[in-house]
Amino acid sequence: MPREPKTLFLMTCLLAVTMAAAAHGQSKARAPVLDAELKQAINAMQPLTATPPPKLTGKPLLITFFASWCPPCRPEFAELNALRRLFPPEILTLVAINLFEGHFEDPGGVRMKRFLGTTVPDFAVLRPRSEAEALRLFGNVDRIPTLYLYDGSGRPRHTFIHQPDAAKTHITAAELTQPIQNVLAAP
Repeated sequence: MPREPKTLFLMTCLLAVTMAAAAHGQSKARAPVLDAELKQAINAMQPLTATPPPKLTGKPLLITFFASWCPPCRPEFAELNALRRLFPPEILTLVAINLFEGHFEDPGGVRMKRFLGTTVPDFAVLRPRSEAEALRLFGNVDRIPTLYLYDGSGRPRHTFIHQPDAAKTHITAAELTQPIQNVLAAP
């Protein structure tokens, strides 16, 4: 019996995300170039964990957008932790940015604390001070998880966007390994 409300909640969340996504058709998100304005916006974000915003110093950057209520975001964080073990911070900068958190109430941040306590991210987890501004700057992200991989000069090189009714809900470390290696090998 204790699991029924949790299961109902997760099913409702997934249905809400799927319905919103279906209403929009294809995602409008497009990874922008990582310019000075975008770097400044990332550095101004509020850390949700002990890991502060990263120094964006010309190495590859992987950004994922998530919410604590998003069912596919939990396994994606596990994949990102695996990726972190393959590509340490001196090789790859990894950042998770919290969006759409306000779609479901979270009095006192209990759900976020539980999410972070369960996923134990080994990378910076940030919240923008203005979600509307973050959405504008980051290419109109409209689905989560959405993930952008940038090369060292700030050009987008790989994107994953969760699509409506897709069997694949998040990207894996194995699927990201080759794109990251390609970015690292490029001149």
